[in-house]
Amino acid sequence: MGLQRIKEILLALIPFLFICLLWNLAVYFNWMPNWFLPSPLKVMLTFEKLISDGMIVKIVVDTVLNLVPPYLLAVVASIVFGILVGANATMRKIFFPFISTLYPIPSLAWLPFIIIIFGFTRMSVWVLLFISCFLKMIYNMIAGVRNINIIWILVAKNLGLNKWQTIFKVIIPGALPNIITAMRIGFGSIWRSVIGAEMLVVGAGGLGKFIWTAQWTYSFDKVLVGIILIAAIGLTIETIVFKKIEAATLEKWGVVNQEA
Repeated sequence: MGLQRIKEILLALIPFLFICLLWNLAVYFNWMPNWFLPSPLKVMLTFEKLISDGMIVKIVVDTVLNLVPPYLLAVVASIVFGILVGANATMRKIFFPFISTLYPIPSLAWLPFIIIIFGFTRMSVWVLLFISCFLKMIYNMIAGVRNINIIWILVAKNLGLNKWQTIFKVIIPGALPNIITAMRIGFGSIWRSVIGAEMLVVGAGGLGKFIWTAQWTYSFDKVLVGIILIAAIGLTIETIVFKKIEAATLEKWGVVNQEA
């Protein structure tokens, strides 16, 4: 690890160290009641206990089961729909105003109707998260297709590529930067939405239910553990998983060079 990288890490730690300092001062001087703001030590001990009894693994697995299926389905659907709408002017005139109308509506606004149809089940969470994720990604998918150099399409036709070959060898690689960006935006949206959905549909379990039930027993040490887990998992996936996917995918298709 180079000196520059160490410097970047130390600079990035400054806000977190400042928050920890304020947190310890607030506990030490009793700026807030202990039942509301437990000490960092108590939170760490609670976290350790939840790990040892397997609770952390269970709630994280529940959240993964709530999140992964609708996310993968939304990625596939947005890519397919993005190609259809982005590459076809008629489809764009039909569907783009409809998408623009739905986009500003918060996904949680659909929850009462979804619950009536599917009940307080995991299926309700899946439908809600699919809507949220799909609408966040579709604009980037369409933009990626529309921004492809038309010369590439003409060259593909001159080379005798059929429709499917053009899609997989020209359109998807050409739109790849926007697709990866859309996937990152979609994950950020669905990661925030899954916590809210789990709080409202507690039958689905997960981190949202864990935080929601902890607050009613005034277990704010567990609430803080849940918040820390949300931040840690989200940051890990964003900075490690998506970064590796972006590098491997874009470099494979030759969209970016190795130095980028």
